[in-house]
Amino acid sequence: MAKLSGAAVLLLVVVPLSMYTCALLVGIQLGRALERGPDNSGGVEFTWRGALDYVTKPRGVISVGPWGGSGGQPFYMRGASAPRLRSIILYHSGAVHSLSCEYTLAGDYGGPPPRVAGPWGLPDSYGSRGVRTQIDLRSGEHITAVEGTTGHFANVPGVVITSLTFRTSAGRTYGPYGSVDAGSHYFSVPAADGACIVGFWGRSGWLVDAIGVYMKPSCSSSSSSDTAAYKKYASRRQGRN
Repeated sequence: MAKLSGAAVLLLVVVPLSMYTCALLVGIQLGRALERGPDNSGGVEFTWRGALDYVTKPRGVISVGPWGGSGGQPFYMRGASAPRLRSIILYHSGAVHSLSCEYTLAGDYGGPPPRVAGPWGLPDSYGSRGVRTQIDLRSGEHITAVEGTTGHFANVPGVVITSLTFRTSAGRTYGPYGSVDAGSHYFSVPAADGACIVGFWGRSGWLVDAIGVYMKPSCSSSSSSDTAAYKKYASRRQGRN
């Protein structure tokens, strides 16, 4: 019986595996599209972004969006569980230059310092210096809505995020950060009752070109574990100052 060479064995393994992976991604996206129900469009559109969404987002969340332009490169948050936002940091002027956030995951209580996602975009770009703003969420406080505008900024040819506003479960409103011009296009992402926004995804380059959110279907109020995590986070922040 003839022996197969190493290259032949590798080919026999890699090719079927690649075909299986592609079929899986297509099946995921097709299934998600069909779940949305009929939309009178006469067909179902496949996108690699939608299929890869399952790979590039944290577990236990729903991706909503994005809004904005097509410039820059994609950015995502990843994790074995839904993030718990601790703070949001923005640089803004006539547009949103940069966005980042600090967060924890289940099991982080009393362990490492908060994780950091971003920054997406650059603090200073297109001859404009962004103003830094940091939003620190209290224990048990969640983001319940993100609002914003899209439009043009400076000599950027494409559409970018020109302003962002955040609303929380504590009844607080942060923003708008950026610039809301008469010709801007407004968008709003409110969380359903009991749900909350736990992270961000989109596109960025010199600026934040587009933004989407990760929504957790069920967000409980402050628990003992969350309070302990918040105290740990707060003490670490005080240690930095």
